Amino acid sequence: MCLPVCIRQVIDMKKRNMLFGADGGGTKTVGLLTDLEGSPLAEAQVRGSNPNVVGFDRSSQNLTDLILRCCEKAGRPPSEIGAVVLGVAGTATPAIRERLSETLRMELSDHVSVLPPIQIEIDARIALEGAFSGGPGLILIAGTGSVVLGKRSDGEIFRVGGWGWILGDEGGGHYIGLEALKAITRDFDGREDVETLKELFSARFGLSSREKIIVAVYQESFSLASLAPLVLQAAEKKDPVAAQILQNCSTLVVEQVSAAASRSNEGDTVTVVFIGGLIDHETVYAEILRETIVKASPGVEV
Repeated sequence: MCLPVCIRQVIDMKKRNMLFGADGGGTKTVGLLTDLEGSPLAEAQVRGSNPNVVGFDRSSQNLTDLILRCCEKAGRPPSEIGAVVLGVAGTATPAIRERLSETLRMELSDHVSVLPPIQIEIDARIALEGAFSGGPGLILIAGTGSVVLGKRSDGEIFRVGGWGWILGDEGGGHYIGLEALKAITRDFDGREDVETLKELFSARFGLSSREKIIVAVYQESFSLASLAPLVLQAAEKKDPVAAQILQNCSTLVVEQVSAAASRSNEGDTVTVVFIGGLIDHETVYAEILRETIVKASPGVEV
């Protein structure tokens, strides 16, 4: 692992001989503690740290808890951490990163007298660097949200999508879950037959009536993204409604991939890597996305 000069200058190699990195989304955050060469010392997981989903205070608490858990596992004090880099969903703007950094420093100060340098990046950025080892390419992230992030050979970083669950995130778990729940409500009204989805939903969450659904969504902050795996499950059973939801979502996502590919200027072929819990392994959604990309964007290689 090669550390930036600015970070190396502030690390006392004798006292601060560890690095900490984390990848945080809306539902979970994974942290890794390493030595200065990048060799793993400890890994842990806590709940989500996206400040737009869990709030800045909760995000900072979860990230602090993650750091302390890793240090406890490694049997090392947090005072030995020389640098912290956090890839956190929902931190696309400097104002959000600055606010999260401030609240995190306040939270950490109760446990560490002299804080290490802390750098916060959006989770998509660390995924992009990891996918291509710092080189050019595109990544498509579909987890709780969705975004396409690209890097050109000149180092320029650009993005398409990633507007968050209110303005966009088409094809992410929240969007898929919302479309599924809308279909289920239409079934309750007698406007559409989505029996497979409805049965899976009722069995998984116990929300078997109009009243229960309204209370869960509007008063109890029901996680719409938690519905997405059920949609994939129903699609695997050849449920036409679930399959259509995924097809509609993939069409919207591929529009983003095509727009990003046109901005890459990397020749005739551009590589995109699938990342995120919905598509980073062989799922029915990943298959639909791959087929849609091949048809719509022949110059994009998955």
